Amino acid sequence: MDEPQFCLEVVTLKKLIFSGLVEGLTAPGSVGYFGILKGHTPFVSSLQSGIFTLTVTRGERETMAISGGFLLTDGNKVIVLADSAEAPDEIDLKRARASRDRAQRRIRESPPDLDVPRAKASLARALTRLKAAGAS
Repeated sequence: MDEPQFCLEVVTLKKLIFSGLVEGLTAPGSVGYFGILKGHTPFVSSLQSGIFTLTVTRGERETMAISGGFLLTDGNKVIVLADSAEAPDEIDLKRARASRDRAQRRIRESPPDLDVPRAKASLARALTRLKAAGAS
């Protein structure tokens, strides 16, 4: 019988975040979350900030905060090229809360030089990091 696992690699420009066999994953695509199992139709998708969930053997799940990038699969292997990716235990809560508060303040005050898409992206990254770490 064929194993239900496939190879997953999650990398950023700075380091390899994860490399191993998984049974499935859920990723934050540009138009919503999607899942991948072994044998998935080959495709490429852009990613947005969100919680990336992987199911390792026996249904155990691991999550990470991911912010932007691309995912590529051929049905047997998935490669994620992420702008950033962090496991919950790597997230600096104080820094994430400060980023959230700063982004919220800038959006609320709306100074004339505010780059709105950038401020909203910053807020989304901070909220994702806090959610991944189980904090608020």
